[in-house]
Amino acid sequence: MLYEIVAFLLGLVLVVKGGDLFVGASLAIAKLLRIPPMVIGATLVSLATTTPELVVSVTASVRGDSGIAVGNAIGSCIANIGLVIGTVALITPVAVNLSDFRRRTRWMVIAGVLVMLFSWNHTIDRLSGIMLLMFAAAYLYGDYRHIRARRTVATAEDGATIESAGLTIGWFLIGVLLILAGSHLLVTSGIKLAEALGVSSAVIGLSVIAIGTSLPELTTGIAAAQKGQPELSIGNIIGANILNLGLIIGMSGAIRPLTLASVTQSYSYPWLAVFFAASILLMGRRGIMTRPCGFLLLGLYVVYLAGLVVAPAYLGN
Repeated sequence: MLYEIVAFLLGLVLVVKGGDLFVGASLAIAKLLRIPPMVIGATLVSLATTTPELVVSVTASVRGDSGIAVGNAIGSCIANIGLVIGTVALITPVAVNLSDFRRRTRWMVIAGVLVMLFSWNHTIDRLSGIMLLMFAAAYLYGDYRHIRARRTVATAEDGATIESAGLTIGWFLIGVLLILAGSHLLVTSGIKLAEALGVSSAVIGLSVIAIGTSLPELTTGIAAAQKGQPELSIGNIIGANILNLGLIIGMSGAIRPLTLASVTQSYSYPWLAVFFAASILLMGRRGIMTRPCGFLLLGLYVVYLAGLVVAPAYLGN
């Protein structure tokens, strides 16, 4: 037990430091490429920060543990909105470009609807997994084209910035490695601690593992807010949620058919819809997420976690 606690704390330190390096390098890359922070957050940053979820869910799928494979992805989407966006909004109000926000939230909602439709019979088969992977690929390709359209031509005064690109990429990769190493320690130690309490794998995936693999998004969001770029975290969260639903569940299902636990489909699916709707309604009108909105999201997340404790007793694992 002592080893797991030490590993958990060490993982937290690595993730926090990696997130700080990661955000700084990401902002430098955004400046170098003349890309708005929300755009870089929804692509480059979200791809890297969802790597822990991908590794955990794919590993669980290979081992035949559908509870962790699906629960991790769905739970991370919920934690990303309730815990991460809520925390960032409490630190500082977040303003985003409404056209970018609305375009990406449409992708996010479609991804959620597809996952729910494909798993209506409590199973995500290989064909459904492949279709989700194709959806994720379409999103990434469309975002790539959008980024190219938003880029501006660099001028001669950018020479010094371009020369420092190698160093920036180096810090970016170091940040990624620290996040991955820290996430691995957090998740593996978190699993052992939770299993010692006799919790099912689906509940572990929806709670402990989801929070652990969402820590990169959380630390990235906090660091971005402290650096005066909170919109980077919003773009990251939307992109991460699309990849959680499309890339991660898709790849896990393509490897091996996934069987959903009752608590995932009957409890977490409705909450996923609630958090998607809340994020869109709270920010979709003026493009600003205020501190009261952040408090509301965090409050909803606490209610979700509290319900997750008692829901399995009524719905089954």
